[in-house]
Amino acid sequence: MPRFIPHSPEPTPRQMLALASGLNAALRGDCANAGLLEVPAGASSAAVQDSRCRAGRLALLIPLDANAAALRWHLAAMERGSMRFGFAGPAPAPCRFGWMLAGEGAPE
Repeated sequence: MPRFIPHSPEPTPRQMLALASGLNAALRGDCANAGLLEVPAGASSAAVQDSRCRAGRLALLIPLDANAAALRWHLAAMERGSMRFGFAGPAPAPCRFGWMLAGEGAPE
């Protein structure tokens, strides 16, 4: 994952590579780590398959309807390419969450 690029008035090869890495990360979507999770009625967990998932990242769910707001959730698993959220009980009705990832994650 690219890091902040130091300000330098001289275009060194290292600086150009750092800029290209940062721009490529932004174009891949590594800067806007969000999505939609639809949970069917009766589900006790739900998974997100996304290449931006990896250990060490913070994952959040944002309820998008009243059914989602009523569920208590926790991050049950986070690994390369996927994360799974568990619920305290089964979803009483279909619901929708927005999800968000933050942080750099564990080094590879």
